[in-house]
Amino acid sequence: MTTIRITHQTTYQHRRPATAAWQMLQLQPRTEAAQECLDFQLEISPPASDLETRTDYFGNTRHFFSVREPHQELAITSRSIVCRREESRPLPGITQPLAAARAHVAALVRDRGQFELEQYKYATFRVPLLPEAAALADGLDADATPLLDWIDQLGRKFAATFTFDPAATHVGTTLAEVLQTRRGVCQDFTHLFLSCVRQQGLVAAYVSGYLLTKPPPGQARLRGADAMHAWVSVFVPEVGWVDYDPTNTCFTGAGHIVVARGRDYSDVSPSRGVFSGGSHVLRIGVTVEPEDEAAPVQTGASNRRGALQ
Repeated sequence: MTTIRITHQTTYQHRRPATAAWQMLQLQPRTEAAQECLDFQLEISPPASDLETRTDYFGNTRHFFSVREPHQELAITSRSIVCRREESRPLPGITQPLAAARAHVAALVRDRGQFELEQYKYATFRVPLLPEAAALADGLDADATPLLDWIDQLGRKFAATFTFDPAATHVGTTLAEVLQTRRGVCQDFTHLFLSCVRQQGLVAAYVSGYLLTKPPPGQARLRGADAMHAWVSVFVPEVGWVDYDPTNTCFTGAGHIVVARGRDYSDVSPSRGVFSGGSHVLRIGVTVEPEDEAAPVQTGASNRRGALQ
């Protein structure tokens, strides 16, 4: 069991004062089987004229607010404390092979009315079902390999095929471009993994969250240098949802903190909104650290969308 503190700072700096802002945030970690959000605090400057909390269709917490006064800068800081436990999952070898799992999922929808699974099977705007993505699973045995082993083998093929490069893509980069350059970040690899496994007849979701990483030996943790992370969650019949991190080629553990779940990034984006005024520059700084770790003395910032362990 690990207690983790997360500080997420989002700053919009305007070239000319904005007269108003309307924003939606998805920054509060979820409480679910392997984790509990013990505390969540939200600071907004200038102060919000209203603040409302809602739970969306996927069970994520959303905060809505507006700022109705002119401002040159909008600063949003969220502080979370999360208790994270190691996930219990069966030995990979006792799960059904992919072919049997595919038929099982179809039966759950057809015979048992579990229609909520259907939304995680099909294409979305950010996850088109490209033949080139499906082909990444070529050569893997769908009839005999237990599903968790099959997922791990697919992840290893991804690691051998694609290179993590935070400068290679941006939030609007398409999967076709990622397949061509074979470079990207966690958001790209998660969307690509989803496109591949959904075309194998599996049900899979997009997960956004944080990743607890270790600083280099002998160095202090660099405050604000972390980033939000992303990974996939695959529905495994007779087991449930199992999370896998294709960027780091591993099933998730006590260092993965879940914030939101959905069909793709559009369902879980950490912030979204509009301003009345001119253009702005966005800066993001994230710190993820164990509760008992000494306070770091260095400072830094990052606007990356994924981080390798």
